[in-house]
Amino acid sequence: MAPVDRLKVTLLVDNETPGEGLVGEHGFSAILETDRGTVLFDAGASSDAAVRNAAALGVDLAPVGAIALSHGHYDHTGGLAAVLEAAPEAVLYVHPQIAAKRWGHRLGFKKSIGMSGDNLKAAEARGMKRVTEPLLLPQGVMLSGSIPGPPSPTEKNFTVEIDGERAPDRFVDEMFVLAETRAGVFLLTGCCHRGLANTLNHAQRLAGGKPITTVVGGLHLARLSKAELDASVAALQSAGSTEVIAGHCTGKRAIAYLAQYASLHVDTFHVGFTREW
Repeated sequence: MAPVDRLKVTLLVDNETPGEGLVGEHGFSAILETDRGTVLFDAGASSDAAVRNAAALGVDLAPVGAIALSHGHYDHTGGLAAVLEAAPEAVLYVHPQIAAKRWGHRLGFKKSIGMSGDNLKAAEARGMKRVTEPLLLPQGVMLSGSIPGPPSPTEKNFTVEIDGERAPDRFVDEMFVLAETRAGVFLLTGCCHRGLANTLNHAQRLAGGKPITTVVGGLHLARLSKAELDASVAALQSAGSTEVIAGHCTGKRAIAYLAQYASLHVDTFHVGFTREW
């Protein structure tokens, strides 16, 4: 993975917005621009938030060359049909299990949280490049493929149906984006259901052991215990991470907890957040 000369990241969908004119929702979508092209990572929750926010922010989706989905939950796939229409030449990258039926379980309730039929139809019409192993995209960033490692505490309360059988969801479909920049190795994750330690360990393997300097995305730390948060901090420190920019499913309490550690510069993102490396 050769370094990109330029990496610019803009958040199109997140829970938080800085003001009027932008749509906030429990969802995630980010656009990555490099000197070799543009990648859209995830598509938000609602049918049009990503496209509307892109227009409001002056982000043109037409040149997007690749669209990748981090995993098959509705809050990352809900706007897929709209972004595919807005980016007519984009190649769609997904894991083969992206369309599996999925449920979230909390407080005695079960909720269907998988990819909708309309978005699946749009994906099938475009054609899907199925990814299970690490894949370097023409835009100079890498898709992780499936993330190995032991079960994670962030996988609690989720089930999936595979081959007609329901089981705890181990998120074999989850992927992250990795890029090497002049400032270090950059990691972008949608929800980190596989756990921060597994994610960082896999990222370091892909980066040839180099430190994962910057971690951006949803980290799914909101309901973890203090011991589990301590383990997440240890994983960041072990990976050589010095900067964490988090939002979506991370949780404000967890972000504040991470910010206590002098070795980590911690910030939050929102719709319209943009940064270059």
